[in-house]
Formats: sequence, C-alpha cells, structure tokens
Amino acid sequence: MRRTRRVFTALVLAAATLTAGGQAFAQEESQSEVSEFAFDSYVVTASRIPEKLSKVAANVTVIANEAIEKGAFSQVSDILRAHNVHIPANGSVYSYPVINGDDRVLVLVNGRRMNWSHLVVSGNSRAFNMNNLAVKNIERIEIVRGPNSALYGSDAVGGVINIITKKSVEEKTTLAQDFGTWNDRRTTLTQQGGSDSLRYMFTIEKHKRDNYQFRNAISGNKDEFSDSYIDREYANLRVDKLYGSDKELSFEIEGMSENNGYGLYIKNPVSEGKVNQPGAERDGSDFNTSITYSWNKDRGKADFFRIYRNHSDAQTIYGTNPYKHKLYAVGAEYQQSWLVADTYTLISGLDVRREKFDQLSSGIQSGAHVSTSALFLENRLDLGNRWSLNLGARYDHHSDFGNDTTAHISLNKELSDVTNMYLAWGQSIKNPSMTMRYSNTENMIGNPDLVPESGDTWTLGLNSNLDKKTYLQTSLYISEMKNALAWQSGSPGKYINLNREKRRGLELSITRNMTADFKVSAGYSYAKVEKQNASDGYYLDYLNSRPNGYWLSTQYDNGRFDAGATLLAGTGRDESTYSNSSYVTLDLTAGYKLSGQTRIYAKGMNLTDEAYEMINTGKYPGRYPMLGRHFLMGIEHTF
Repeated sequence: MRRTRRVFTALVLAAATLTAGGQAFAQEESQSEVSEFAFDSYVVTASRIPEKLSKVAANVTVIANEAIEKGAFSQVSDILRAHNVHIPANGSVYSYPVINGDDRVLVLVNGRRMNWSHLVVSGNSRAFNMNNLAVKNIERIEIVRGPNSALYGSDAVGGVINIITKKSVEEKTTLAQDFGTWNDRRTTLTQQGGSDSLRYMFTIEKHKRDNYQFRNAISGNKDEFSDSYIDREYANLRVDKLYGSDKELSFEIEGMSENNGYGLYIKNPVSEGKVNQPGAERDGSDFNTSITYSWNKDRGKADFFRIYRNHSDAQTIYGTNPYKHKLYAVGAEYQQSWLVADTYTLISGLDVRREKFDQLSSGIQSGAHVSTSALFLENRLDLGNRWSLNLGARYDHHSDFGNDTTAHISLNKELSDVTNMYLAWGQSIKNPSMTMRYSNTENMIGNPDLVPESGDTWTLGLNSNLDKKTYLQTSLYISEMKNALAWQSGSPGKYINLNREKRRGLELSITRNMTADFKVSAGYSYAKVEKQNASDGYYLDYLNSRPNGYWLSTQYDNGRFDAGATLLAGTGRDESTYSNSSYVTLDLTAGYKLSGQTRIYAKGMNLTDEAYEMINTGKYPGRYPMLGRHFLMGIEHTF
C-alpha cells in the first residue's frame, strides 16, 4: 500500500499547487440545472454526441447533481438504487448494476471504459464493482437502457451508465463530515478554482465503518456480519485547460485505496452465522489517469482524442492462502463528427485497448493479455415530418476471438413537442473474460474453447410530458443471446457456453410535480429471464433477484429545507434461492440549510429492517444478507 499512499500524497500536492496559483472566475450555467422535463435538454451517452432527449430513441435517465447532493449518498450504487436501477450487492463489499434484467452493463466515467476483462466481482466475471467510485465529484449520471455494442463494443448488452464528473465553476472549498451506525464516519474535502482558461477540481475522501449488522432471514435474529468493516480512501483531480471557446484539454486522475474486511458470505445461515473465511481481509488500490483533447465544442459536437491508463492491484488473505491480482489497461480513443447536410450527421471513431492481468491464487501463478481495436460509424438522419433515423455499425478485432461486427437501427417519431415514440433494434456482444479462459487455480480452471456471447434486442418505447407537471417513460424489450456464459461447478469449476438466453421485460416510470416544492415519482419493472442448457428446454433463471420491481419516491424542497422518501420492493423471487420471495425497504432523507454556506442532513436506510439478499449462488438462501436498519447524519460547509 506504500505505492498507493505516495499516489494520494502526489494528488494532494498537485491540488495544493493549483490552489495557490488559481484565480477566481465567473460561474457558468451547469447542464444539470436544466429541467429534467425539458425535451430540448441534451444527453451525450445515447449517440456519443449531444442530442435532444426528444430525438433519442432509447429509455434514458439523467440523475442531476442536485439530486445527488441532497440524497446524502455514500456510494454510487446508492444513487442508482434510489433512482430505480436494480443493484445486486453483497452487503458493502461490492455491488453492480442490472439493466433490462441483464448484468452485462458497461460503466463509463466521462465516456471512458471502466469495466475489466477479469474477475473483479466474486462469482461474476462480467460486472463492474460500483463501490470503487467516489460520489462527491459527480456532476450527473446518464443511464441508457438497451444494447449499445454498436457504439461501445463488448459489455454494453443491457445498457450503459456514464458517470460525468464536475468541472470547476467557481473558487470554493467544501468540507463534509458524516457519522452513522456501526461507527460509520466519512470526511470529504473538495477544492475547486482556477482562472478563466485553467480550471481545477480536487476531491479527497476518507471512509471508515465497523462490521455491519443484519437481520437473519432464517432465524429472525439480529446478527453481525464479521469481517465486513470498511477502510477506504478516494482522491480525484481534474484539470481543464480552455483554448478559446471551442477547444479544451482535460487531465484526470482517480485514485482509490482500500483495506476492508472480506467475509464475503455466511457459510450456512440455517446452522451457523460464521463467514466463509474468518479474518479475511482485502487490501487493494485503483489508479486511473487520462488526457483528453476536445474540439468543436462550440458547435454542439463531441470531437475528441483520448489516451488513458487504468490500473488495479488487490490482495485478499484467505487463511494462509493469499489471492493477488494486478490488472492493467491502456487505450486510445478518437472520435470525429460531421454535419454532412442540415439533416444528416455522421459520427465516426477509433478505439484501441490492451489489457493484462497477473494472478496468484493458492500458490498458482497465471496471467494473460488481450488487445482489441475497433472502428465505428453512426449515422443520424432527419427524415422530415419529425421522423429521425439512427443507423450504426462497429467492427471489432479481438486478439483471442478475431473479427466481429455489431449494428443497430432506431426509428424515432416526435409526436409533439413533448412526446416521442421509438422502435429500436440492436446487436450486442460480450467477450469471455481473461479469467474465464486463462485462470488456473484450485477452484477455477480456464476454458480456452469459450466463444463470445452475442444477441439481438428489440425495444419499443414512449417518452411524454403528459402535461406541464407530469413526465412518463415506458419501454418494452425482447432480447435473446447465443452462446450465453454460465458457471459449471466442479473441482475445479469452469465457465461454459450455454445454448441460449432470453429476456422479456418492461420499464415504466412516471414523475409528477405536485407543487413547486413537492415531487412524486413511481416506477415498475418486469424482467423474465430464461436459459437453455444444451438440448434441454428453456428454464427460468432462479438467480433473478428482482423479477418484479417497484419504486416510489417523494421529494420536498423549498430551498432551505428538503426531505425525501424512497420505497423499493421486489416480488416473484425463487424461494429455493432467496430467503424470501419479496422484500420492501424504505429510506428517508432530510436536510436543512443553516446558512448559504452550511447544510446539515440526516438519513435512515432500510427502515423496515428487511431481511433480504440481492445475490446468491443458489446453495443456501440468506448467504449474502443486506445491511439492516441504519442511520447517518452529517454537516457540509462551504468556505
């Protein structure tokens, strides 16, 4: 961990240097201040360039900075969960998003790929751990449901989540301190400033918490999950150099260091409450850097060239058998857009990436590297009479699997200034991870015969302002994957390709501004997941943790006092896998501005003290219990 400490020290020194040399500058209008009901507001992720919501043929959710700041969230997963994104989680060790019933979700930070081609979530080689990202520097989050492999390549099967970080808009320092249940304490310092042409934002955070408690779904007792403590630090530095009104050079550093308990799961909730490996500890760090040069920004484009490097280093102690891995990724991206005619826009780009892992497990060393290169084209045509058509294609070359192509077509109709309807078809691809092919441990052996998963998805959707106060979003999807990957138990086990995997589902949400201060949102999601093994017929996926999802959220804000409630529920779960077929949780948040510079807030989570779990391997229900009822209070002051 000495290397990680040096990284954090370097970040602090760099921020201090910028602070000393910076000058105050005029505040700019933030994109997050645009009304969430404004159909003329723009999103970037759906087509890789700024596009009006009314022309986007997808179910898109934008979580603005104001909602993030007033929600008193400590993790990105909590933000997504409170906005009706399904988040399976193993307590506080890891969590990952599921969109349209699929955990093959691509996570981006400012458009930069964060997913690894390695086992980073225990039991799932295709998910990204959302707990490895900081919260305080987030400007907004864009969530696009549906396949996006034609734009982003592998992993973008269920959807894409793009976390967009803040740019400095004024000279200020913000300090926040949280305290909570189980000796939870979190300190966050943010410094931003600069001049009219050079701007910076620096965030550093320290988060510690003792072991959490949960209500045992089998016995009903309140138990402690041993070795679930948290000791984690984050640091982020973003520097933006402006060249006139249309060019910008951005430099970003992200660092995370953790020394957490790693009990992982309860061995047998029926007969004992012990974790699988008492005393297990995870010591890890992430360190990511990127440089992006953008141009044509004053023309509403997103032309850029980027180079980046991601690194992850982890060591987990299981008794006397350590597990270690080192992950590396370096890449470069180029994107250019052209307005060919008043009604025709062409976007093209190149993407190259090289990944490598080194792993030590139970005394066995293994490793591998892969490289990918891609070319994509996206055509956006205005057909007249408020019809628009998007066609995209992507060519990928993978060093293990050779060449592949994906495509998508979407047709959008603006029925009025406040309503659009769309039909979309898209192909998707998910490459087997390096772990699946090259691992060599006592628990898992690589399978070199694996081939990529591939599939098709049809989506029909509607977005509408029913009136000036009510906004409706709904989408229906049908998806089918070939060569779906699945775990085959054994000594050791391995991954295999199944024949087929089918998904059918519905996403529905509605938001209404009851008054100028009070807003109510509600949603429902349905996900039916079926699998086919060899020559057998289809069977329901018993690991589906939310076949039916329900969401109800209220928010009151009069400028000085704000309060919110979020009710989440799930039904239709397989009781042979989960400890209950349904669950209901309730979170409450309240905040008060003591002055223009100081705000206090409090939050209660899982107030129903629900006994439930969101992931399982199917062996014992209740092995991965979620956190029981807990509370948090804090204060934030701006200097």
